Amino acid sequence: MDKILENMEKMWSHDPTSMKHVKRIKEAAKEPLDHKQCMAMFELSTKFIMSGDTQFQKDVGKEVLEAFAQNHTADFEIFFNVKFILKLLQDGYGTLSKRSSDILEYIQLGLKYIQGNTSVDEAFHALQIELLRLVCEKPGSKLCACVCKLLAEYPQCIPSGRFQVVFCQQLVRCIGQFQCASQDEDEIVKFLDEVNKVSGLFQQICWTQTTAIIPSLRELFTVISSTGVLQAILPNSKTRCTFCAEIYAVKFPTFIGCFPSGMCY
Repeated sequence: MDKILENMEKMWSHDPTSMKHVKRIKEAAKEPLDHKQCMAMFELSTKFIMSGDTQFQKDVGKEVLEAFAQNHTADFEIFFNVKFILKLLQDGYGTLSKRSSDILEYIQLGLKYIQGNTSVDEAFHALQIELLRLVCEKPGSKLCACVCKLLAEYPQCIPSGRFQVVFCQQLVRCIGQFQCASQDEDEIVKFLDEVNKVSGLFQQICWTQTTAIIPSLRELFTVISSTGVLQAILPNSKTRCTFCAEIYAVKFPTFIGCFPSGMCY
């Protein structure tokens, strides 16, 4: 075990022989380990994912975490508990902000390996509350898209009951304040993809929970009727038309006839 940790530390310090250690570490995950050793590997791989300076370090951390979580599920369930999830969402990790997309991507990864855990429902409930809180803060398109990506994979984390209506309304408000400052075509495509993830989740919820449709549409009309909203989101008129086509015609085809004409101009 000490040798495994040593190899991980070498990869952290950019040792040129790093590549050859990855396979050995993943193979070692199949061996019997005590609880303390498992915790050490979960903590170290988490450090790689969250604090890695390079994409290589982050990728190694993810591969190692998955290998050990798959082979030591009971220990990972103890490590990846509700208290830990809440700490990440409320305090962040090291220098990583609690509102970093890396935090959400890590949580989405971890949820995959606690599905059989008896406390998974508790984790889902905690995420319902925290993700609603996050969306109410009106995050940018990248972070909001990460939230929606997580919820699309784990719909159990979507707020329920009356909070679901609030959540949908907040999604609409988020879209209304998204901004794409760049005129670069690739950046615009990336931005529209993020918006698609958000509006896609909104559509998914409305298809299954019809009680959320009317309050959300009211909010949608308020947003698109606000003077200068689309101009602030996408200053180029041609780009605004593309934006409208994506969001309104594609995502809300049933209601497209209700939208004021010439809104993009």
